[in-house]
Amino acid sequence: MNENNTYLPVPESRRPFQGSLLSAFDKIAQTFLGTAHGKVHSSLQRYLDGGVAIGGAHFTRRAILLAIHDMKEDLEAPRALQERALAELLSLKVRPAPELRLYRDIATALLRMEVVIRATAHETRH
Repeated sequence: MNENNTYLPVPESRRPFQGSLLSAFDKIAQTFLGTAHGKVHSSLQRYLDGGVAIGGAHFTRRAILLAIHDMKEDLEAPRALQERALAELLSLKVRPAPELRLYRDIATALLRMEVVIRATAHETRH
């Protein structure tokens, strides 16, 4: 066995998966932000629990958000996505409003928004 292989960097084949993951995240974030404004928590929950295919594998949208949330790399999100997420956070009165520069910041914000919307819906029912 060739022991030198233990120290090789991660294969380049993972990079296309990360690109697909970010592309899926962008679509999820845009749809979520468009739906969140209506504040229908059950449809948001169903949406996040629904699935998407990436590279032949199926994942829930919530799992994609969590994967981006756990990302180690500091990848900056597009400015328009940063601004849209911040506007939605502020409209939901989420405080403190976090800095939304990186993809993982936005993923965390989306997860927080879903919790706030669900809690608000629960309060109005009781």
